[in-house]
Amino acid sequence: MSDIIIGSNNTNNVEEAGYVARWLLTITGHDKPGVTTAICRLLDEEGADLLDIQQVTIPPLLVMALDVGLPKRDANLPRKEQQALLHKLERLGVELNLTINLQPFDPTHITNSDNLYAVTCLAPIIKPYALQAITGVLAQMGANITRISRLTEHQLKAIELTVYAPCGLGQAQLKKSLFAVSNAVQVDIAVQPESLYRRSKRLIVMDVDSTLIQNEVIDEIAKIAGVEQQVADITREAMEGKLDFAGALHKRVALLAGLPAERLQEVFEVIRFTPGAERLIKVLKLLGYKTAIVSGGFNFVTDILKERLRLDYAFANTLEIEDGKLTGRVTGAIVDRQAKARLLKEVAAKEEIELAQTLAVGDGANDLLMLETAGVGVAFNAKPIVREAADLSINQPSLDVLLYLIGIHEHEIARFG
Repeated sequence: MSDIIIGSNNTNNVEEAGYVARWLLTITGHDKPGVTTAICRLLDEEGADLLDIQQVTIPPLLVMALDVGLPKRDANLPRKEQQALLHKLERLGVELNLTINLQPFDPTHITNSDNLYAVTCLAPIIKPYALQAITGVLAQMGANITRISRLTEHQLKAIELTVYAPCGLGQAQLKKSLFAVSNAVQVDIAVQPESLYRRSKRLIVMDVDSTLIQNEVIDEIAKIAGVEQQVADITREAMEGKLDFAGALHKRVALLAGLPAERLQEVFEVIRFTPGAERLIKVLKLLGYKTAIVSGGFNFVTDILKERLRLDYAFANTLEIEDGKLTGRVTGAIVDRQAKARLLKEVAAKEEIELAQTLAVGDGANDLLMLETAGVGVAFNAKPIVREAADLSINQPSLDVLLYLIGIHEHEIARFG
């Protein structure tokens, strides 16, 4: 169920016009056709202005809130006539079998949209104790929840809190405080400014290994070539900081020298998409997104993925082949962390998309610069250093939960995915 928020769409007009009285009408009861019609008809007949209206329905219940004002032209309206208007509303409530509560409304309580944040919470199921902990942290920081929306149909797996933060409390501080409670209650928490840019992304750029797919392609090739342990040792050296990405790539590829190129096709027998990957791409393409993958792996894989998912762009390293066998070398520029960030910028520029409207997803240190460059960088089941640095961190088995971060409801995902 959502809290009712009184918006600020008409704030300037309200200040200019002025009102001798303003009320907040809250209406609750069983939903039925014609409720809004009847309420607005009465307000119009009595010369009242409707300044804002919000409604939420949780079948069969209705909750509606209206900000109602009496204009200055009614300044001489006797108090008893104002009371008569209230009684008419109450009688209407009786006729419609609804409860109508009336209370004075203070417009100074209207929130500043510049200080609004979307806090998205994701878990297999969000328990009451988890929501208690999350909202408790927000309360301690003086942040007020103005709306709560459920993004899933049957189980409470994803909710979106619209949060008003007091001046001086920014996204970084919110993220830091909620990151700690996120680990404690095992709920992923994403904090984003509630702005047009959150819902108007136009480009997604994704890592491939352990992100779009569940595999690490170099490891799969190493198994085929019989050098799995040697490749694993080099990978460990890179993770320990003894080798940079390019150095580790060259050493691992060198171990593949002599492997018949035709055996690379065996990789496709074991490659598996991350759950939700195909649905994520399908929905985003329906929404008009441009889609790209950038991989520190190899283009014989990314080319197939590009064709299979109908992606717009795919970038990766190229294994050199001579006389039908791998030479143990790569050709062309290496797709490392700098290249990933550069390619994101180049695609955005080519498509005339602002960086603020880009979304990047990855899991490893090689993705960090790309995540920092994008309008929003998402760490997906990532290493701790990446989780801490990224704008958002998601630790869920399915990639399509990313759609919740842009406010898409589960029933919309099911419909279009």
